[in-house]
Amino acid sequence: MVDDLDSLFDEGLPRGRKSLKFLKRAYDCGDQGLVNRSITDKMLASSGLSFHIGTDDPTMRRIASWILTSNSERCDELVKRLWKRRGREDLKLVGLLLANTEGNAWAKMLDLINESIPIDLVLEVAEEIKRSGREVPSKEFLAGWKSNTIQMQNVMLIASLDMKEDYSELVRNAPPGGELYERIRRRSLDA
Repeated sequence: MVDDLDSLFDEGLPRGRKSLKFLKRAYDCGDQGLVNRSITDKMLASSGLSFHIGTDDPTMRRIASWILTSNSERCDELVKRLWKRRGREDLKLVGLLLANTEGNAWAKMLDLINESIPIDLVLEVAEEIKRSGREVPSKEFLAGWKSNTIQMQNVMLIASLDMKEDYSELVRNAPPGGELYERIRRRSLDA
């Protein structure tokens, strides 16, 4: 049985800006579950994201799988465009693409996230990379990423995924963050 997403995939991924419109249509094909629009709109206003549709994870994985299978040569271009547009689903898709393409996904992530985004999205991208079978990088690698506060905070979040004694100094000395960030730091240091 062909569903709306399969029908959309049959159209093929357009070039240029049309690819972003196409992907937003793909996000709309998914099950948005119990998205509460008034809460979503309030969260969106304070998040710095351009939109939040509420697409479910299985649909996001299908979209990423289709891109990786049918349009793998366009992944780098799509990552840049999606990151620039900054929709919530865009950033989730970026995480899935980074996690499943060649190269140093951790370096790509740290290089890409140069502005504040919601902490749950940073963790989601990092978790996808780890779930893809990549080890959390060494202390030396992580220590090299300190050109700005955002990078240093993201390094702390990455280290927290697999806390080791080696990471203690990085975690302890990372710049302060919000309440959730500080809870993650405390839990990591107590581990």
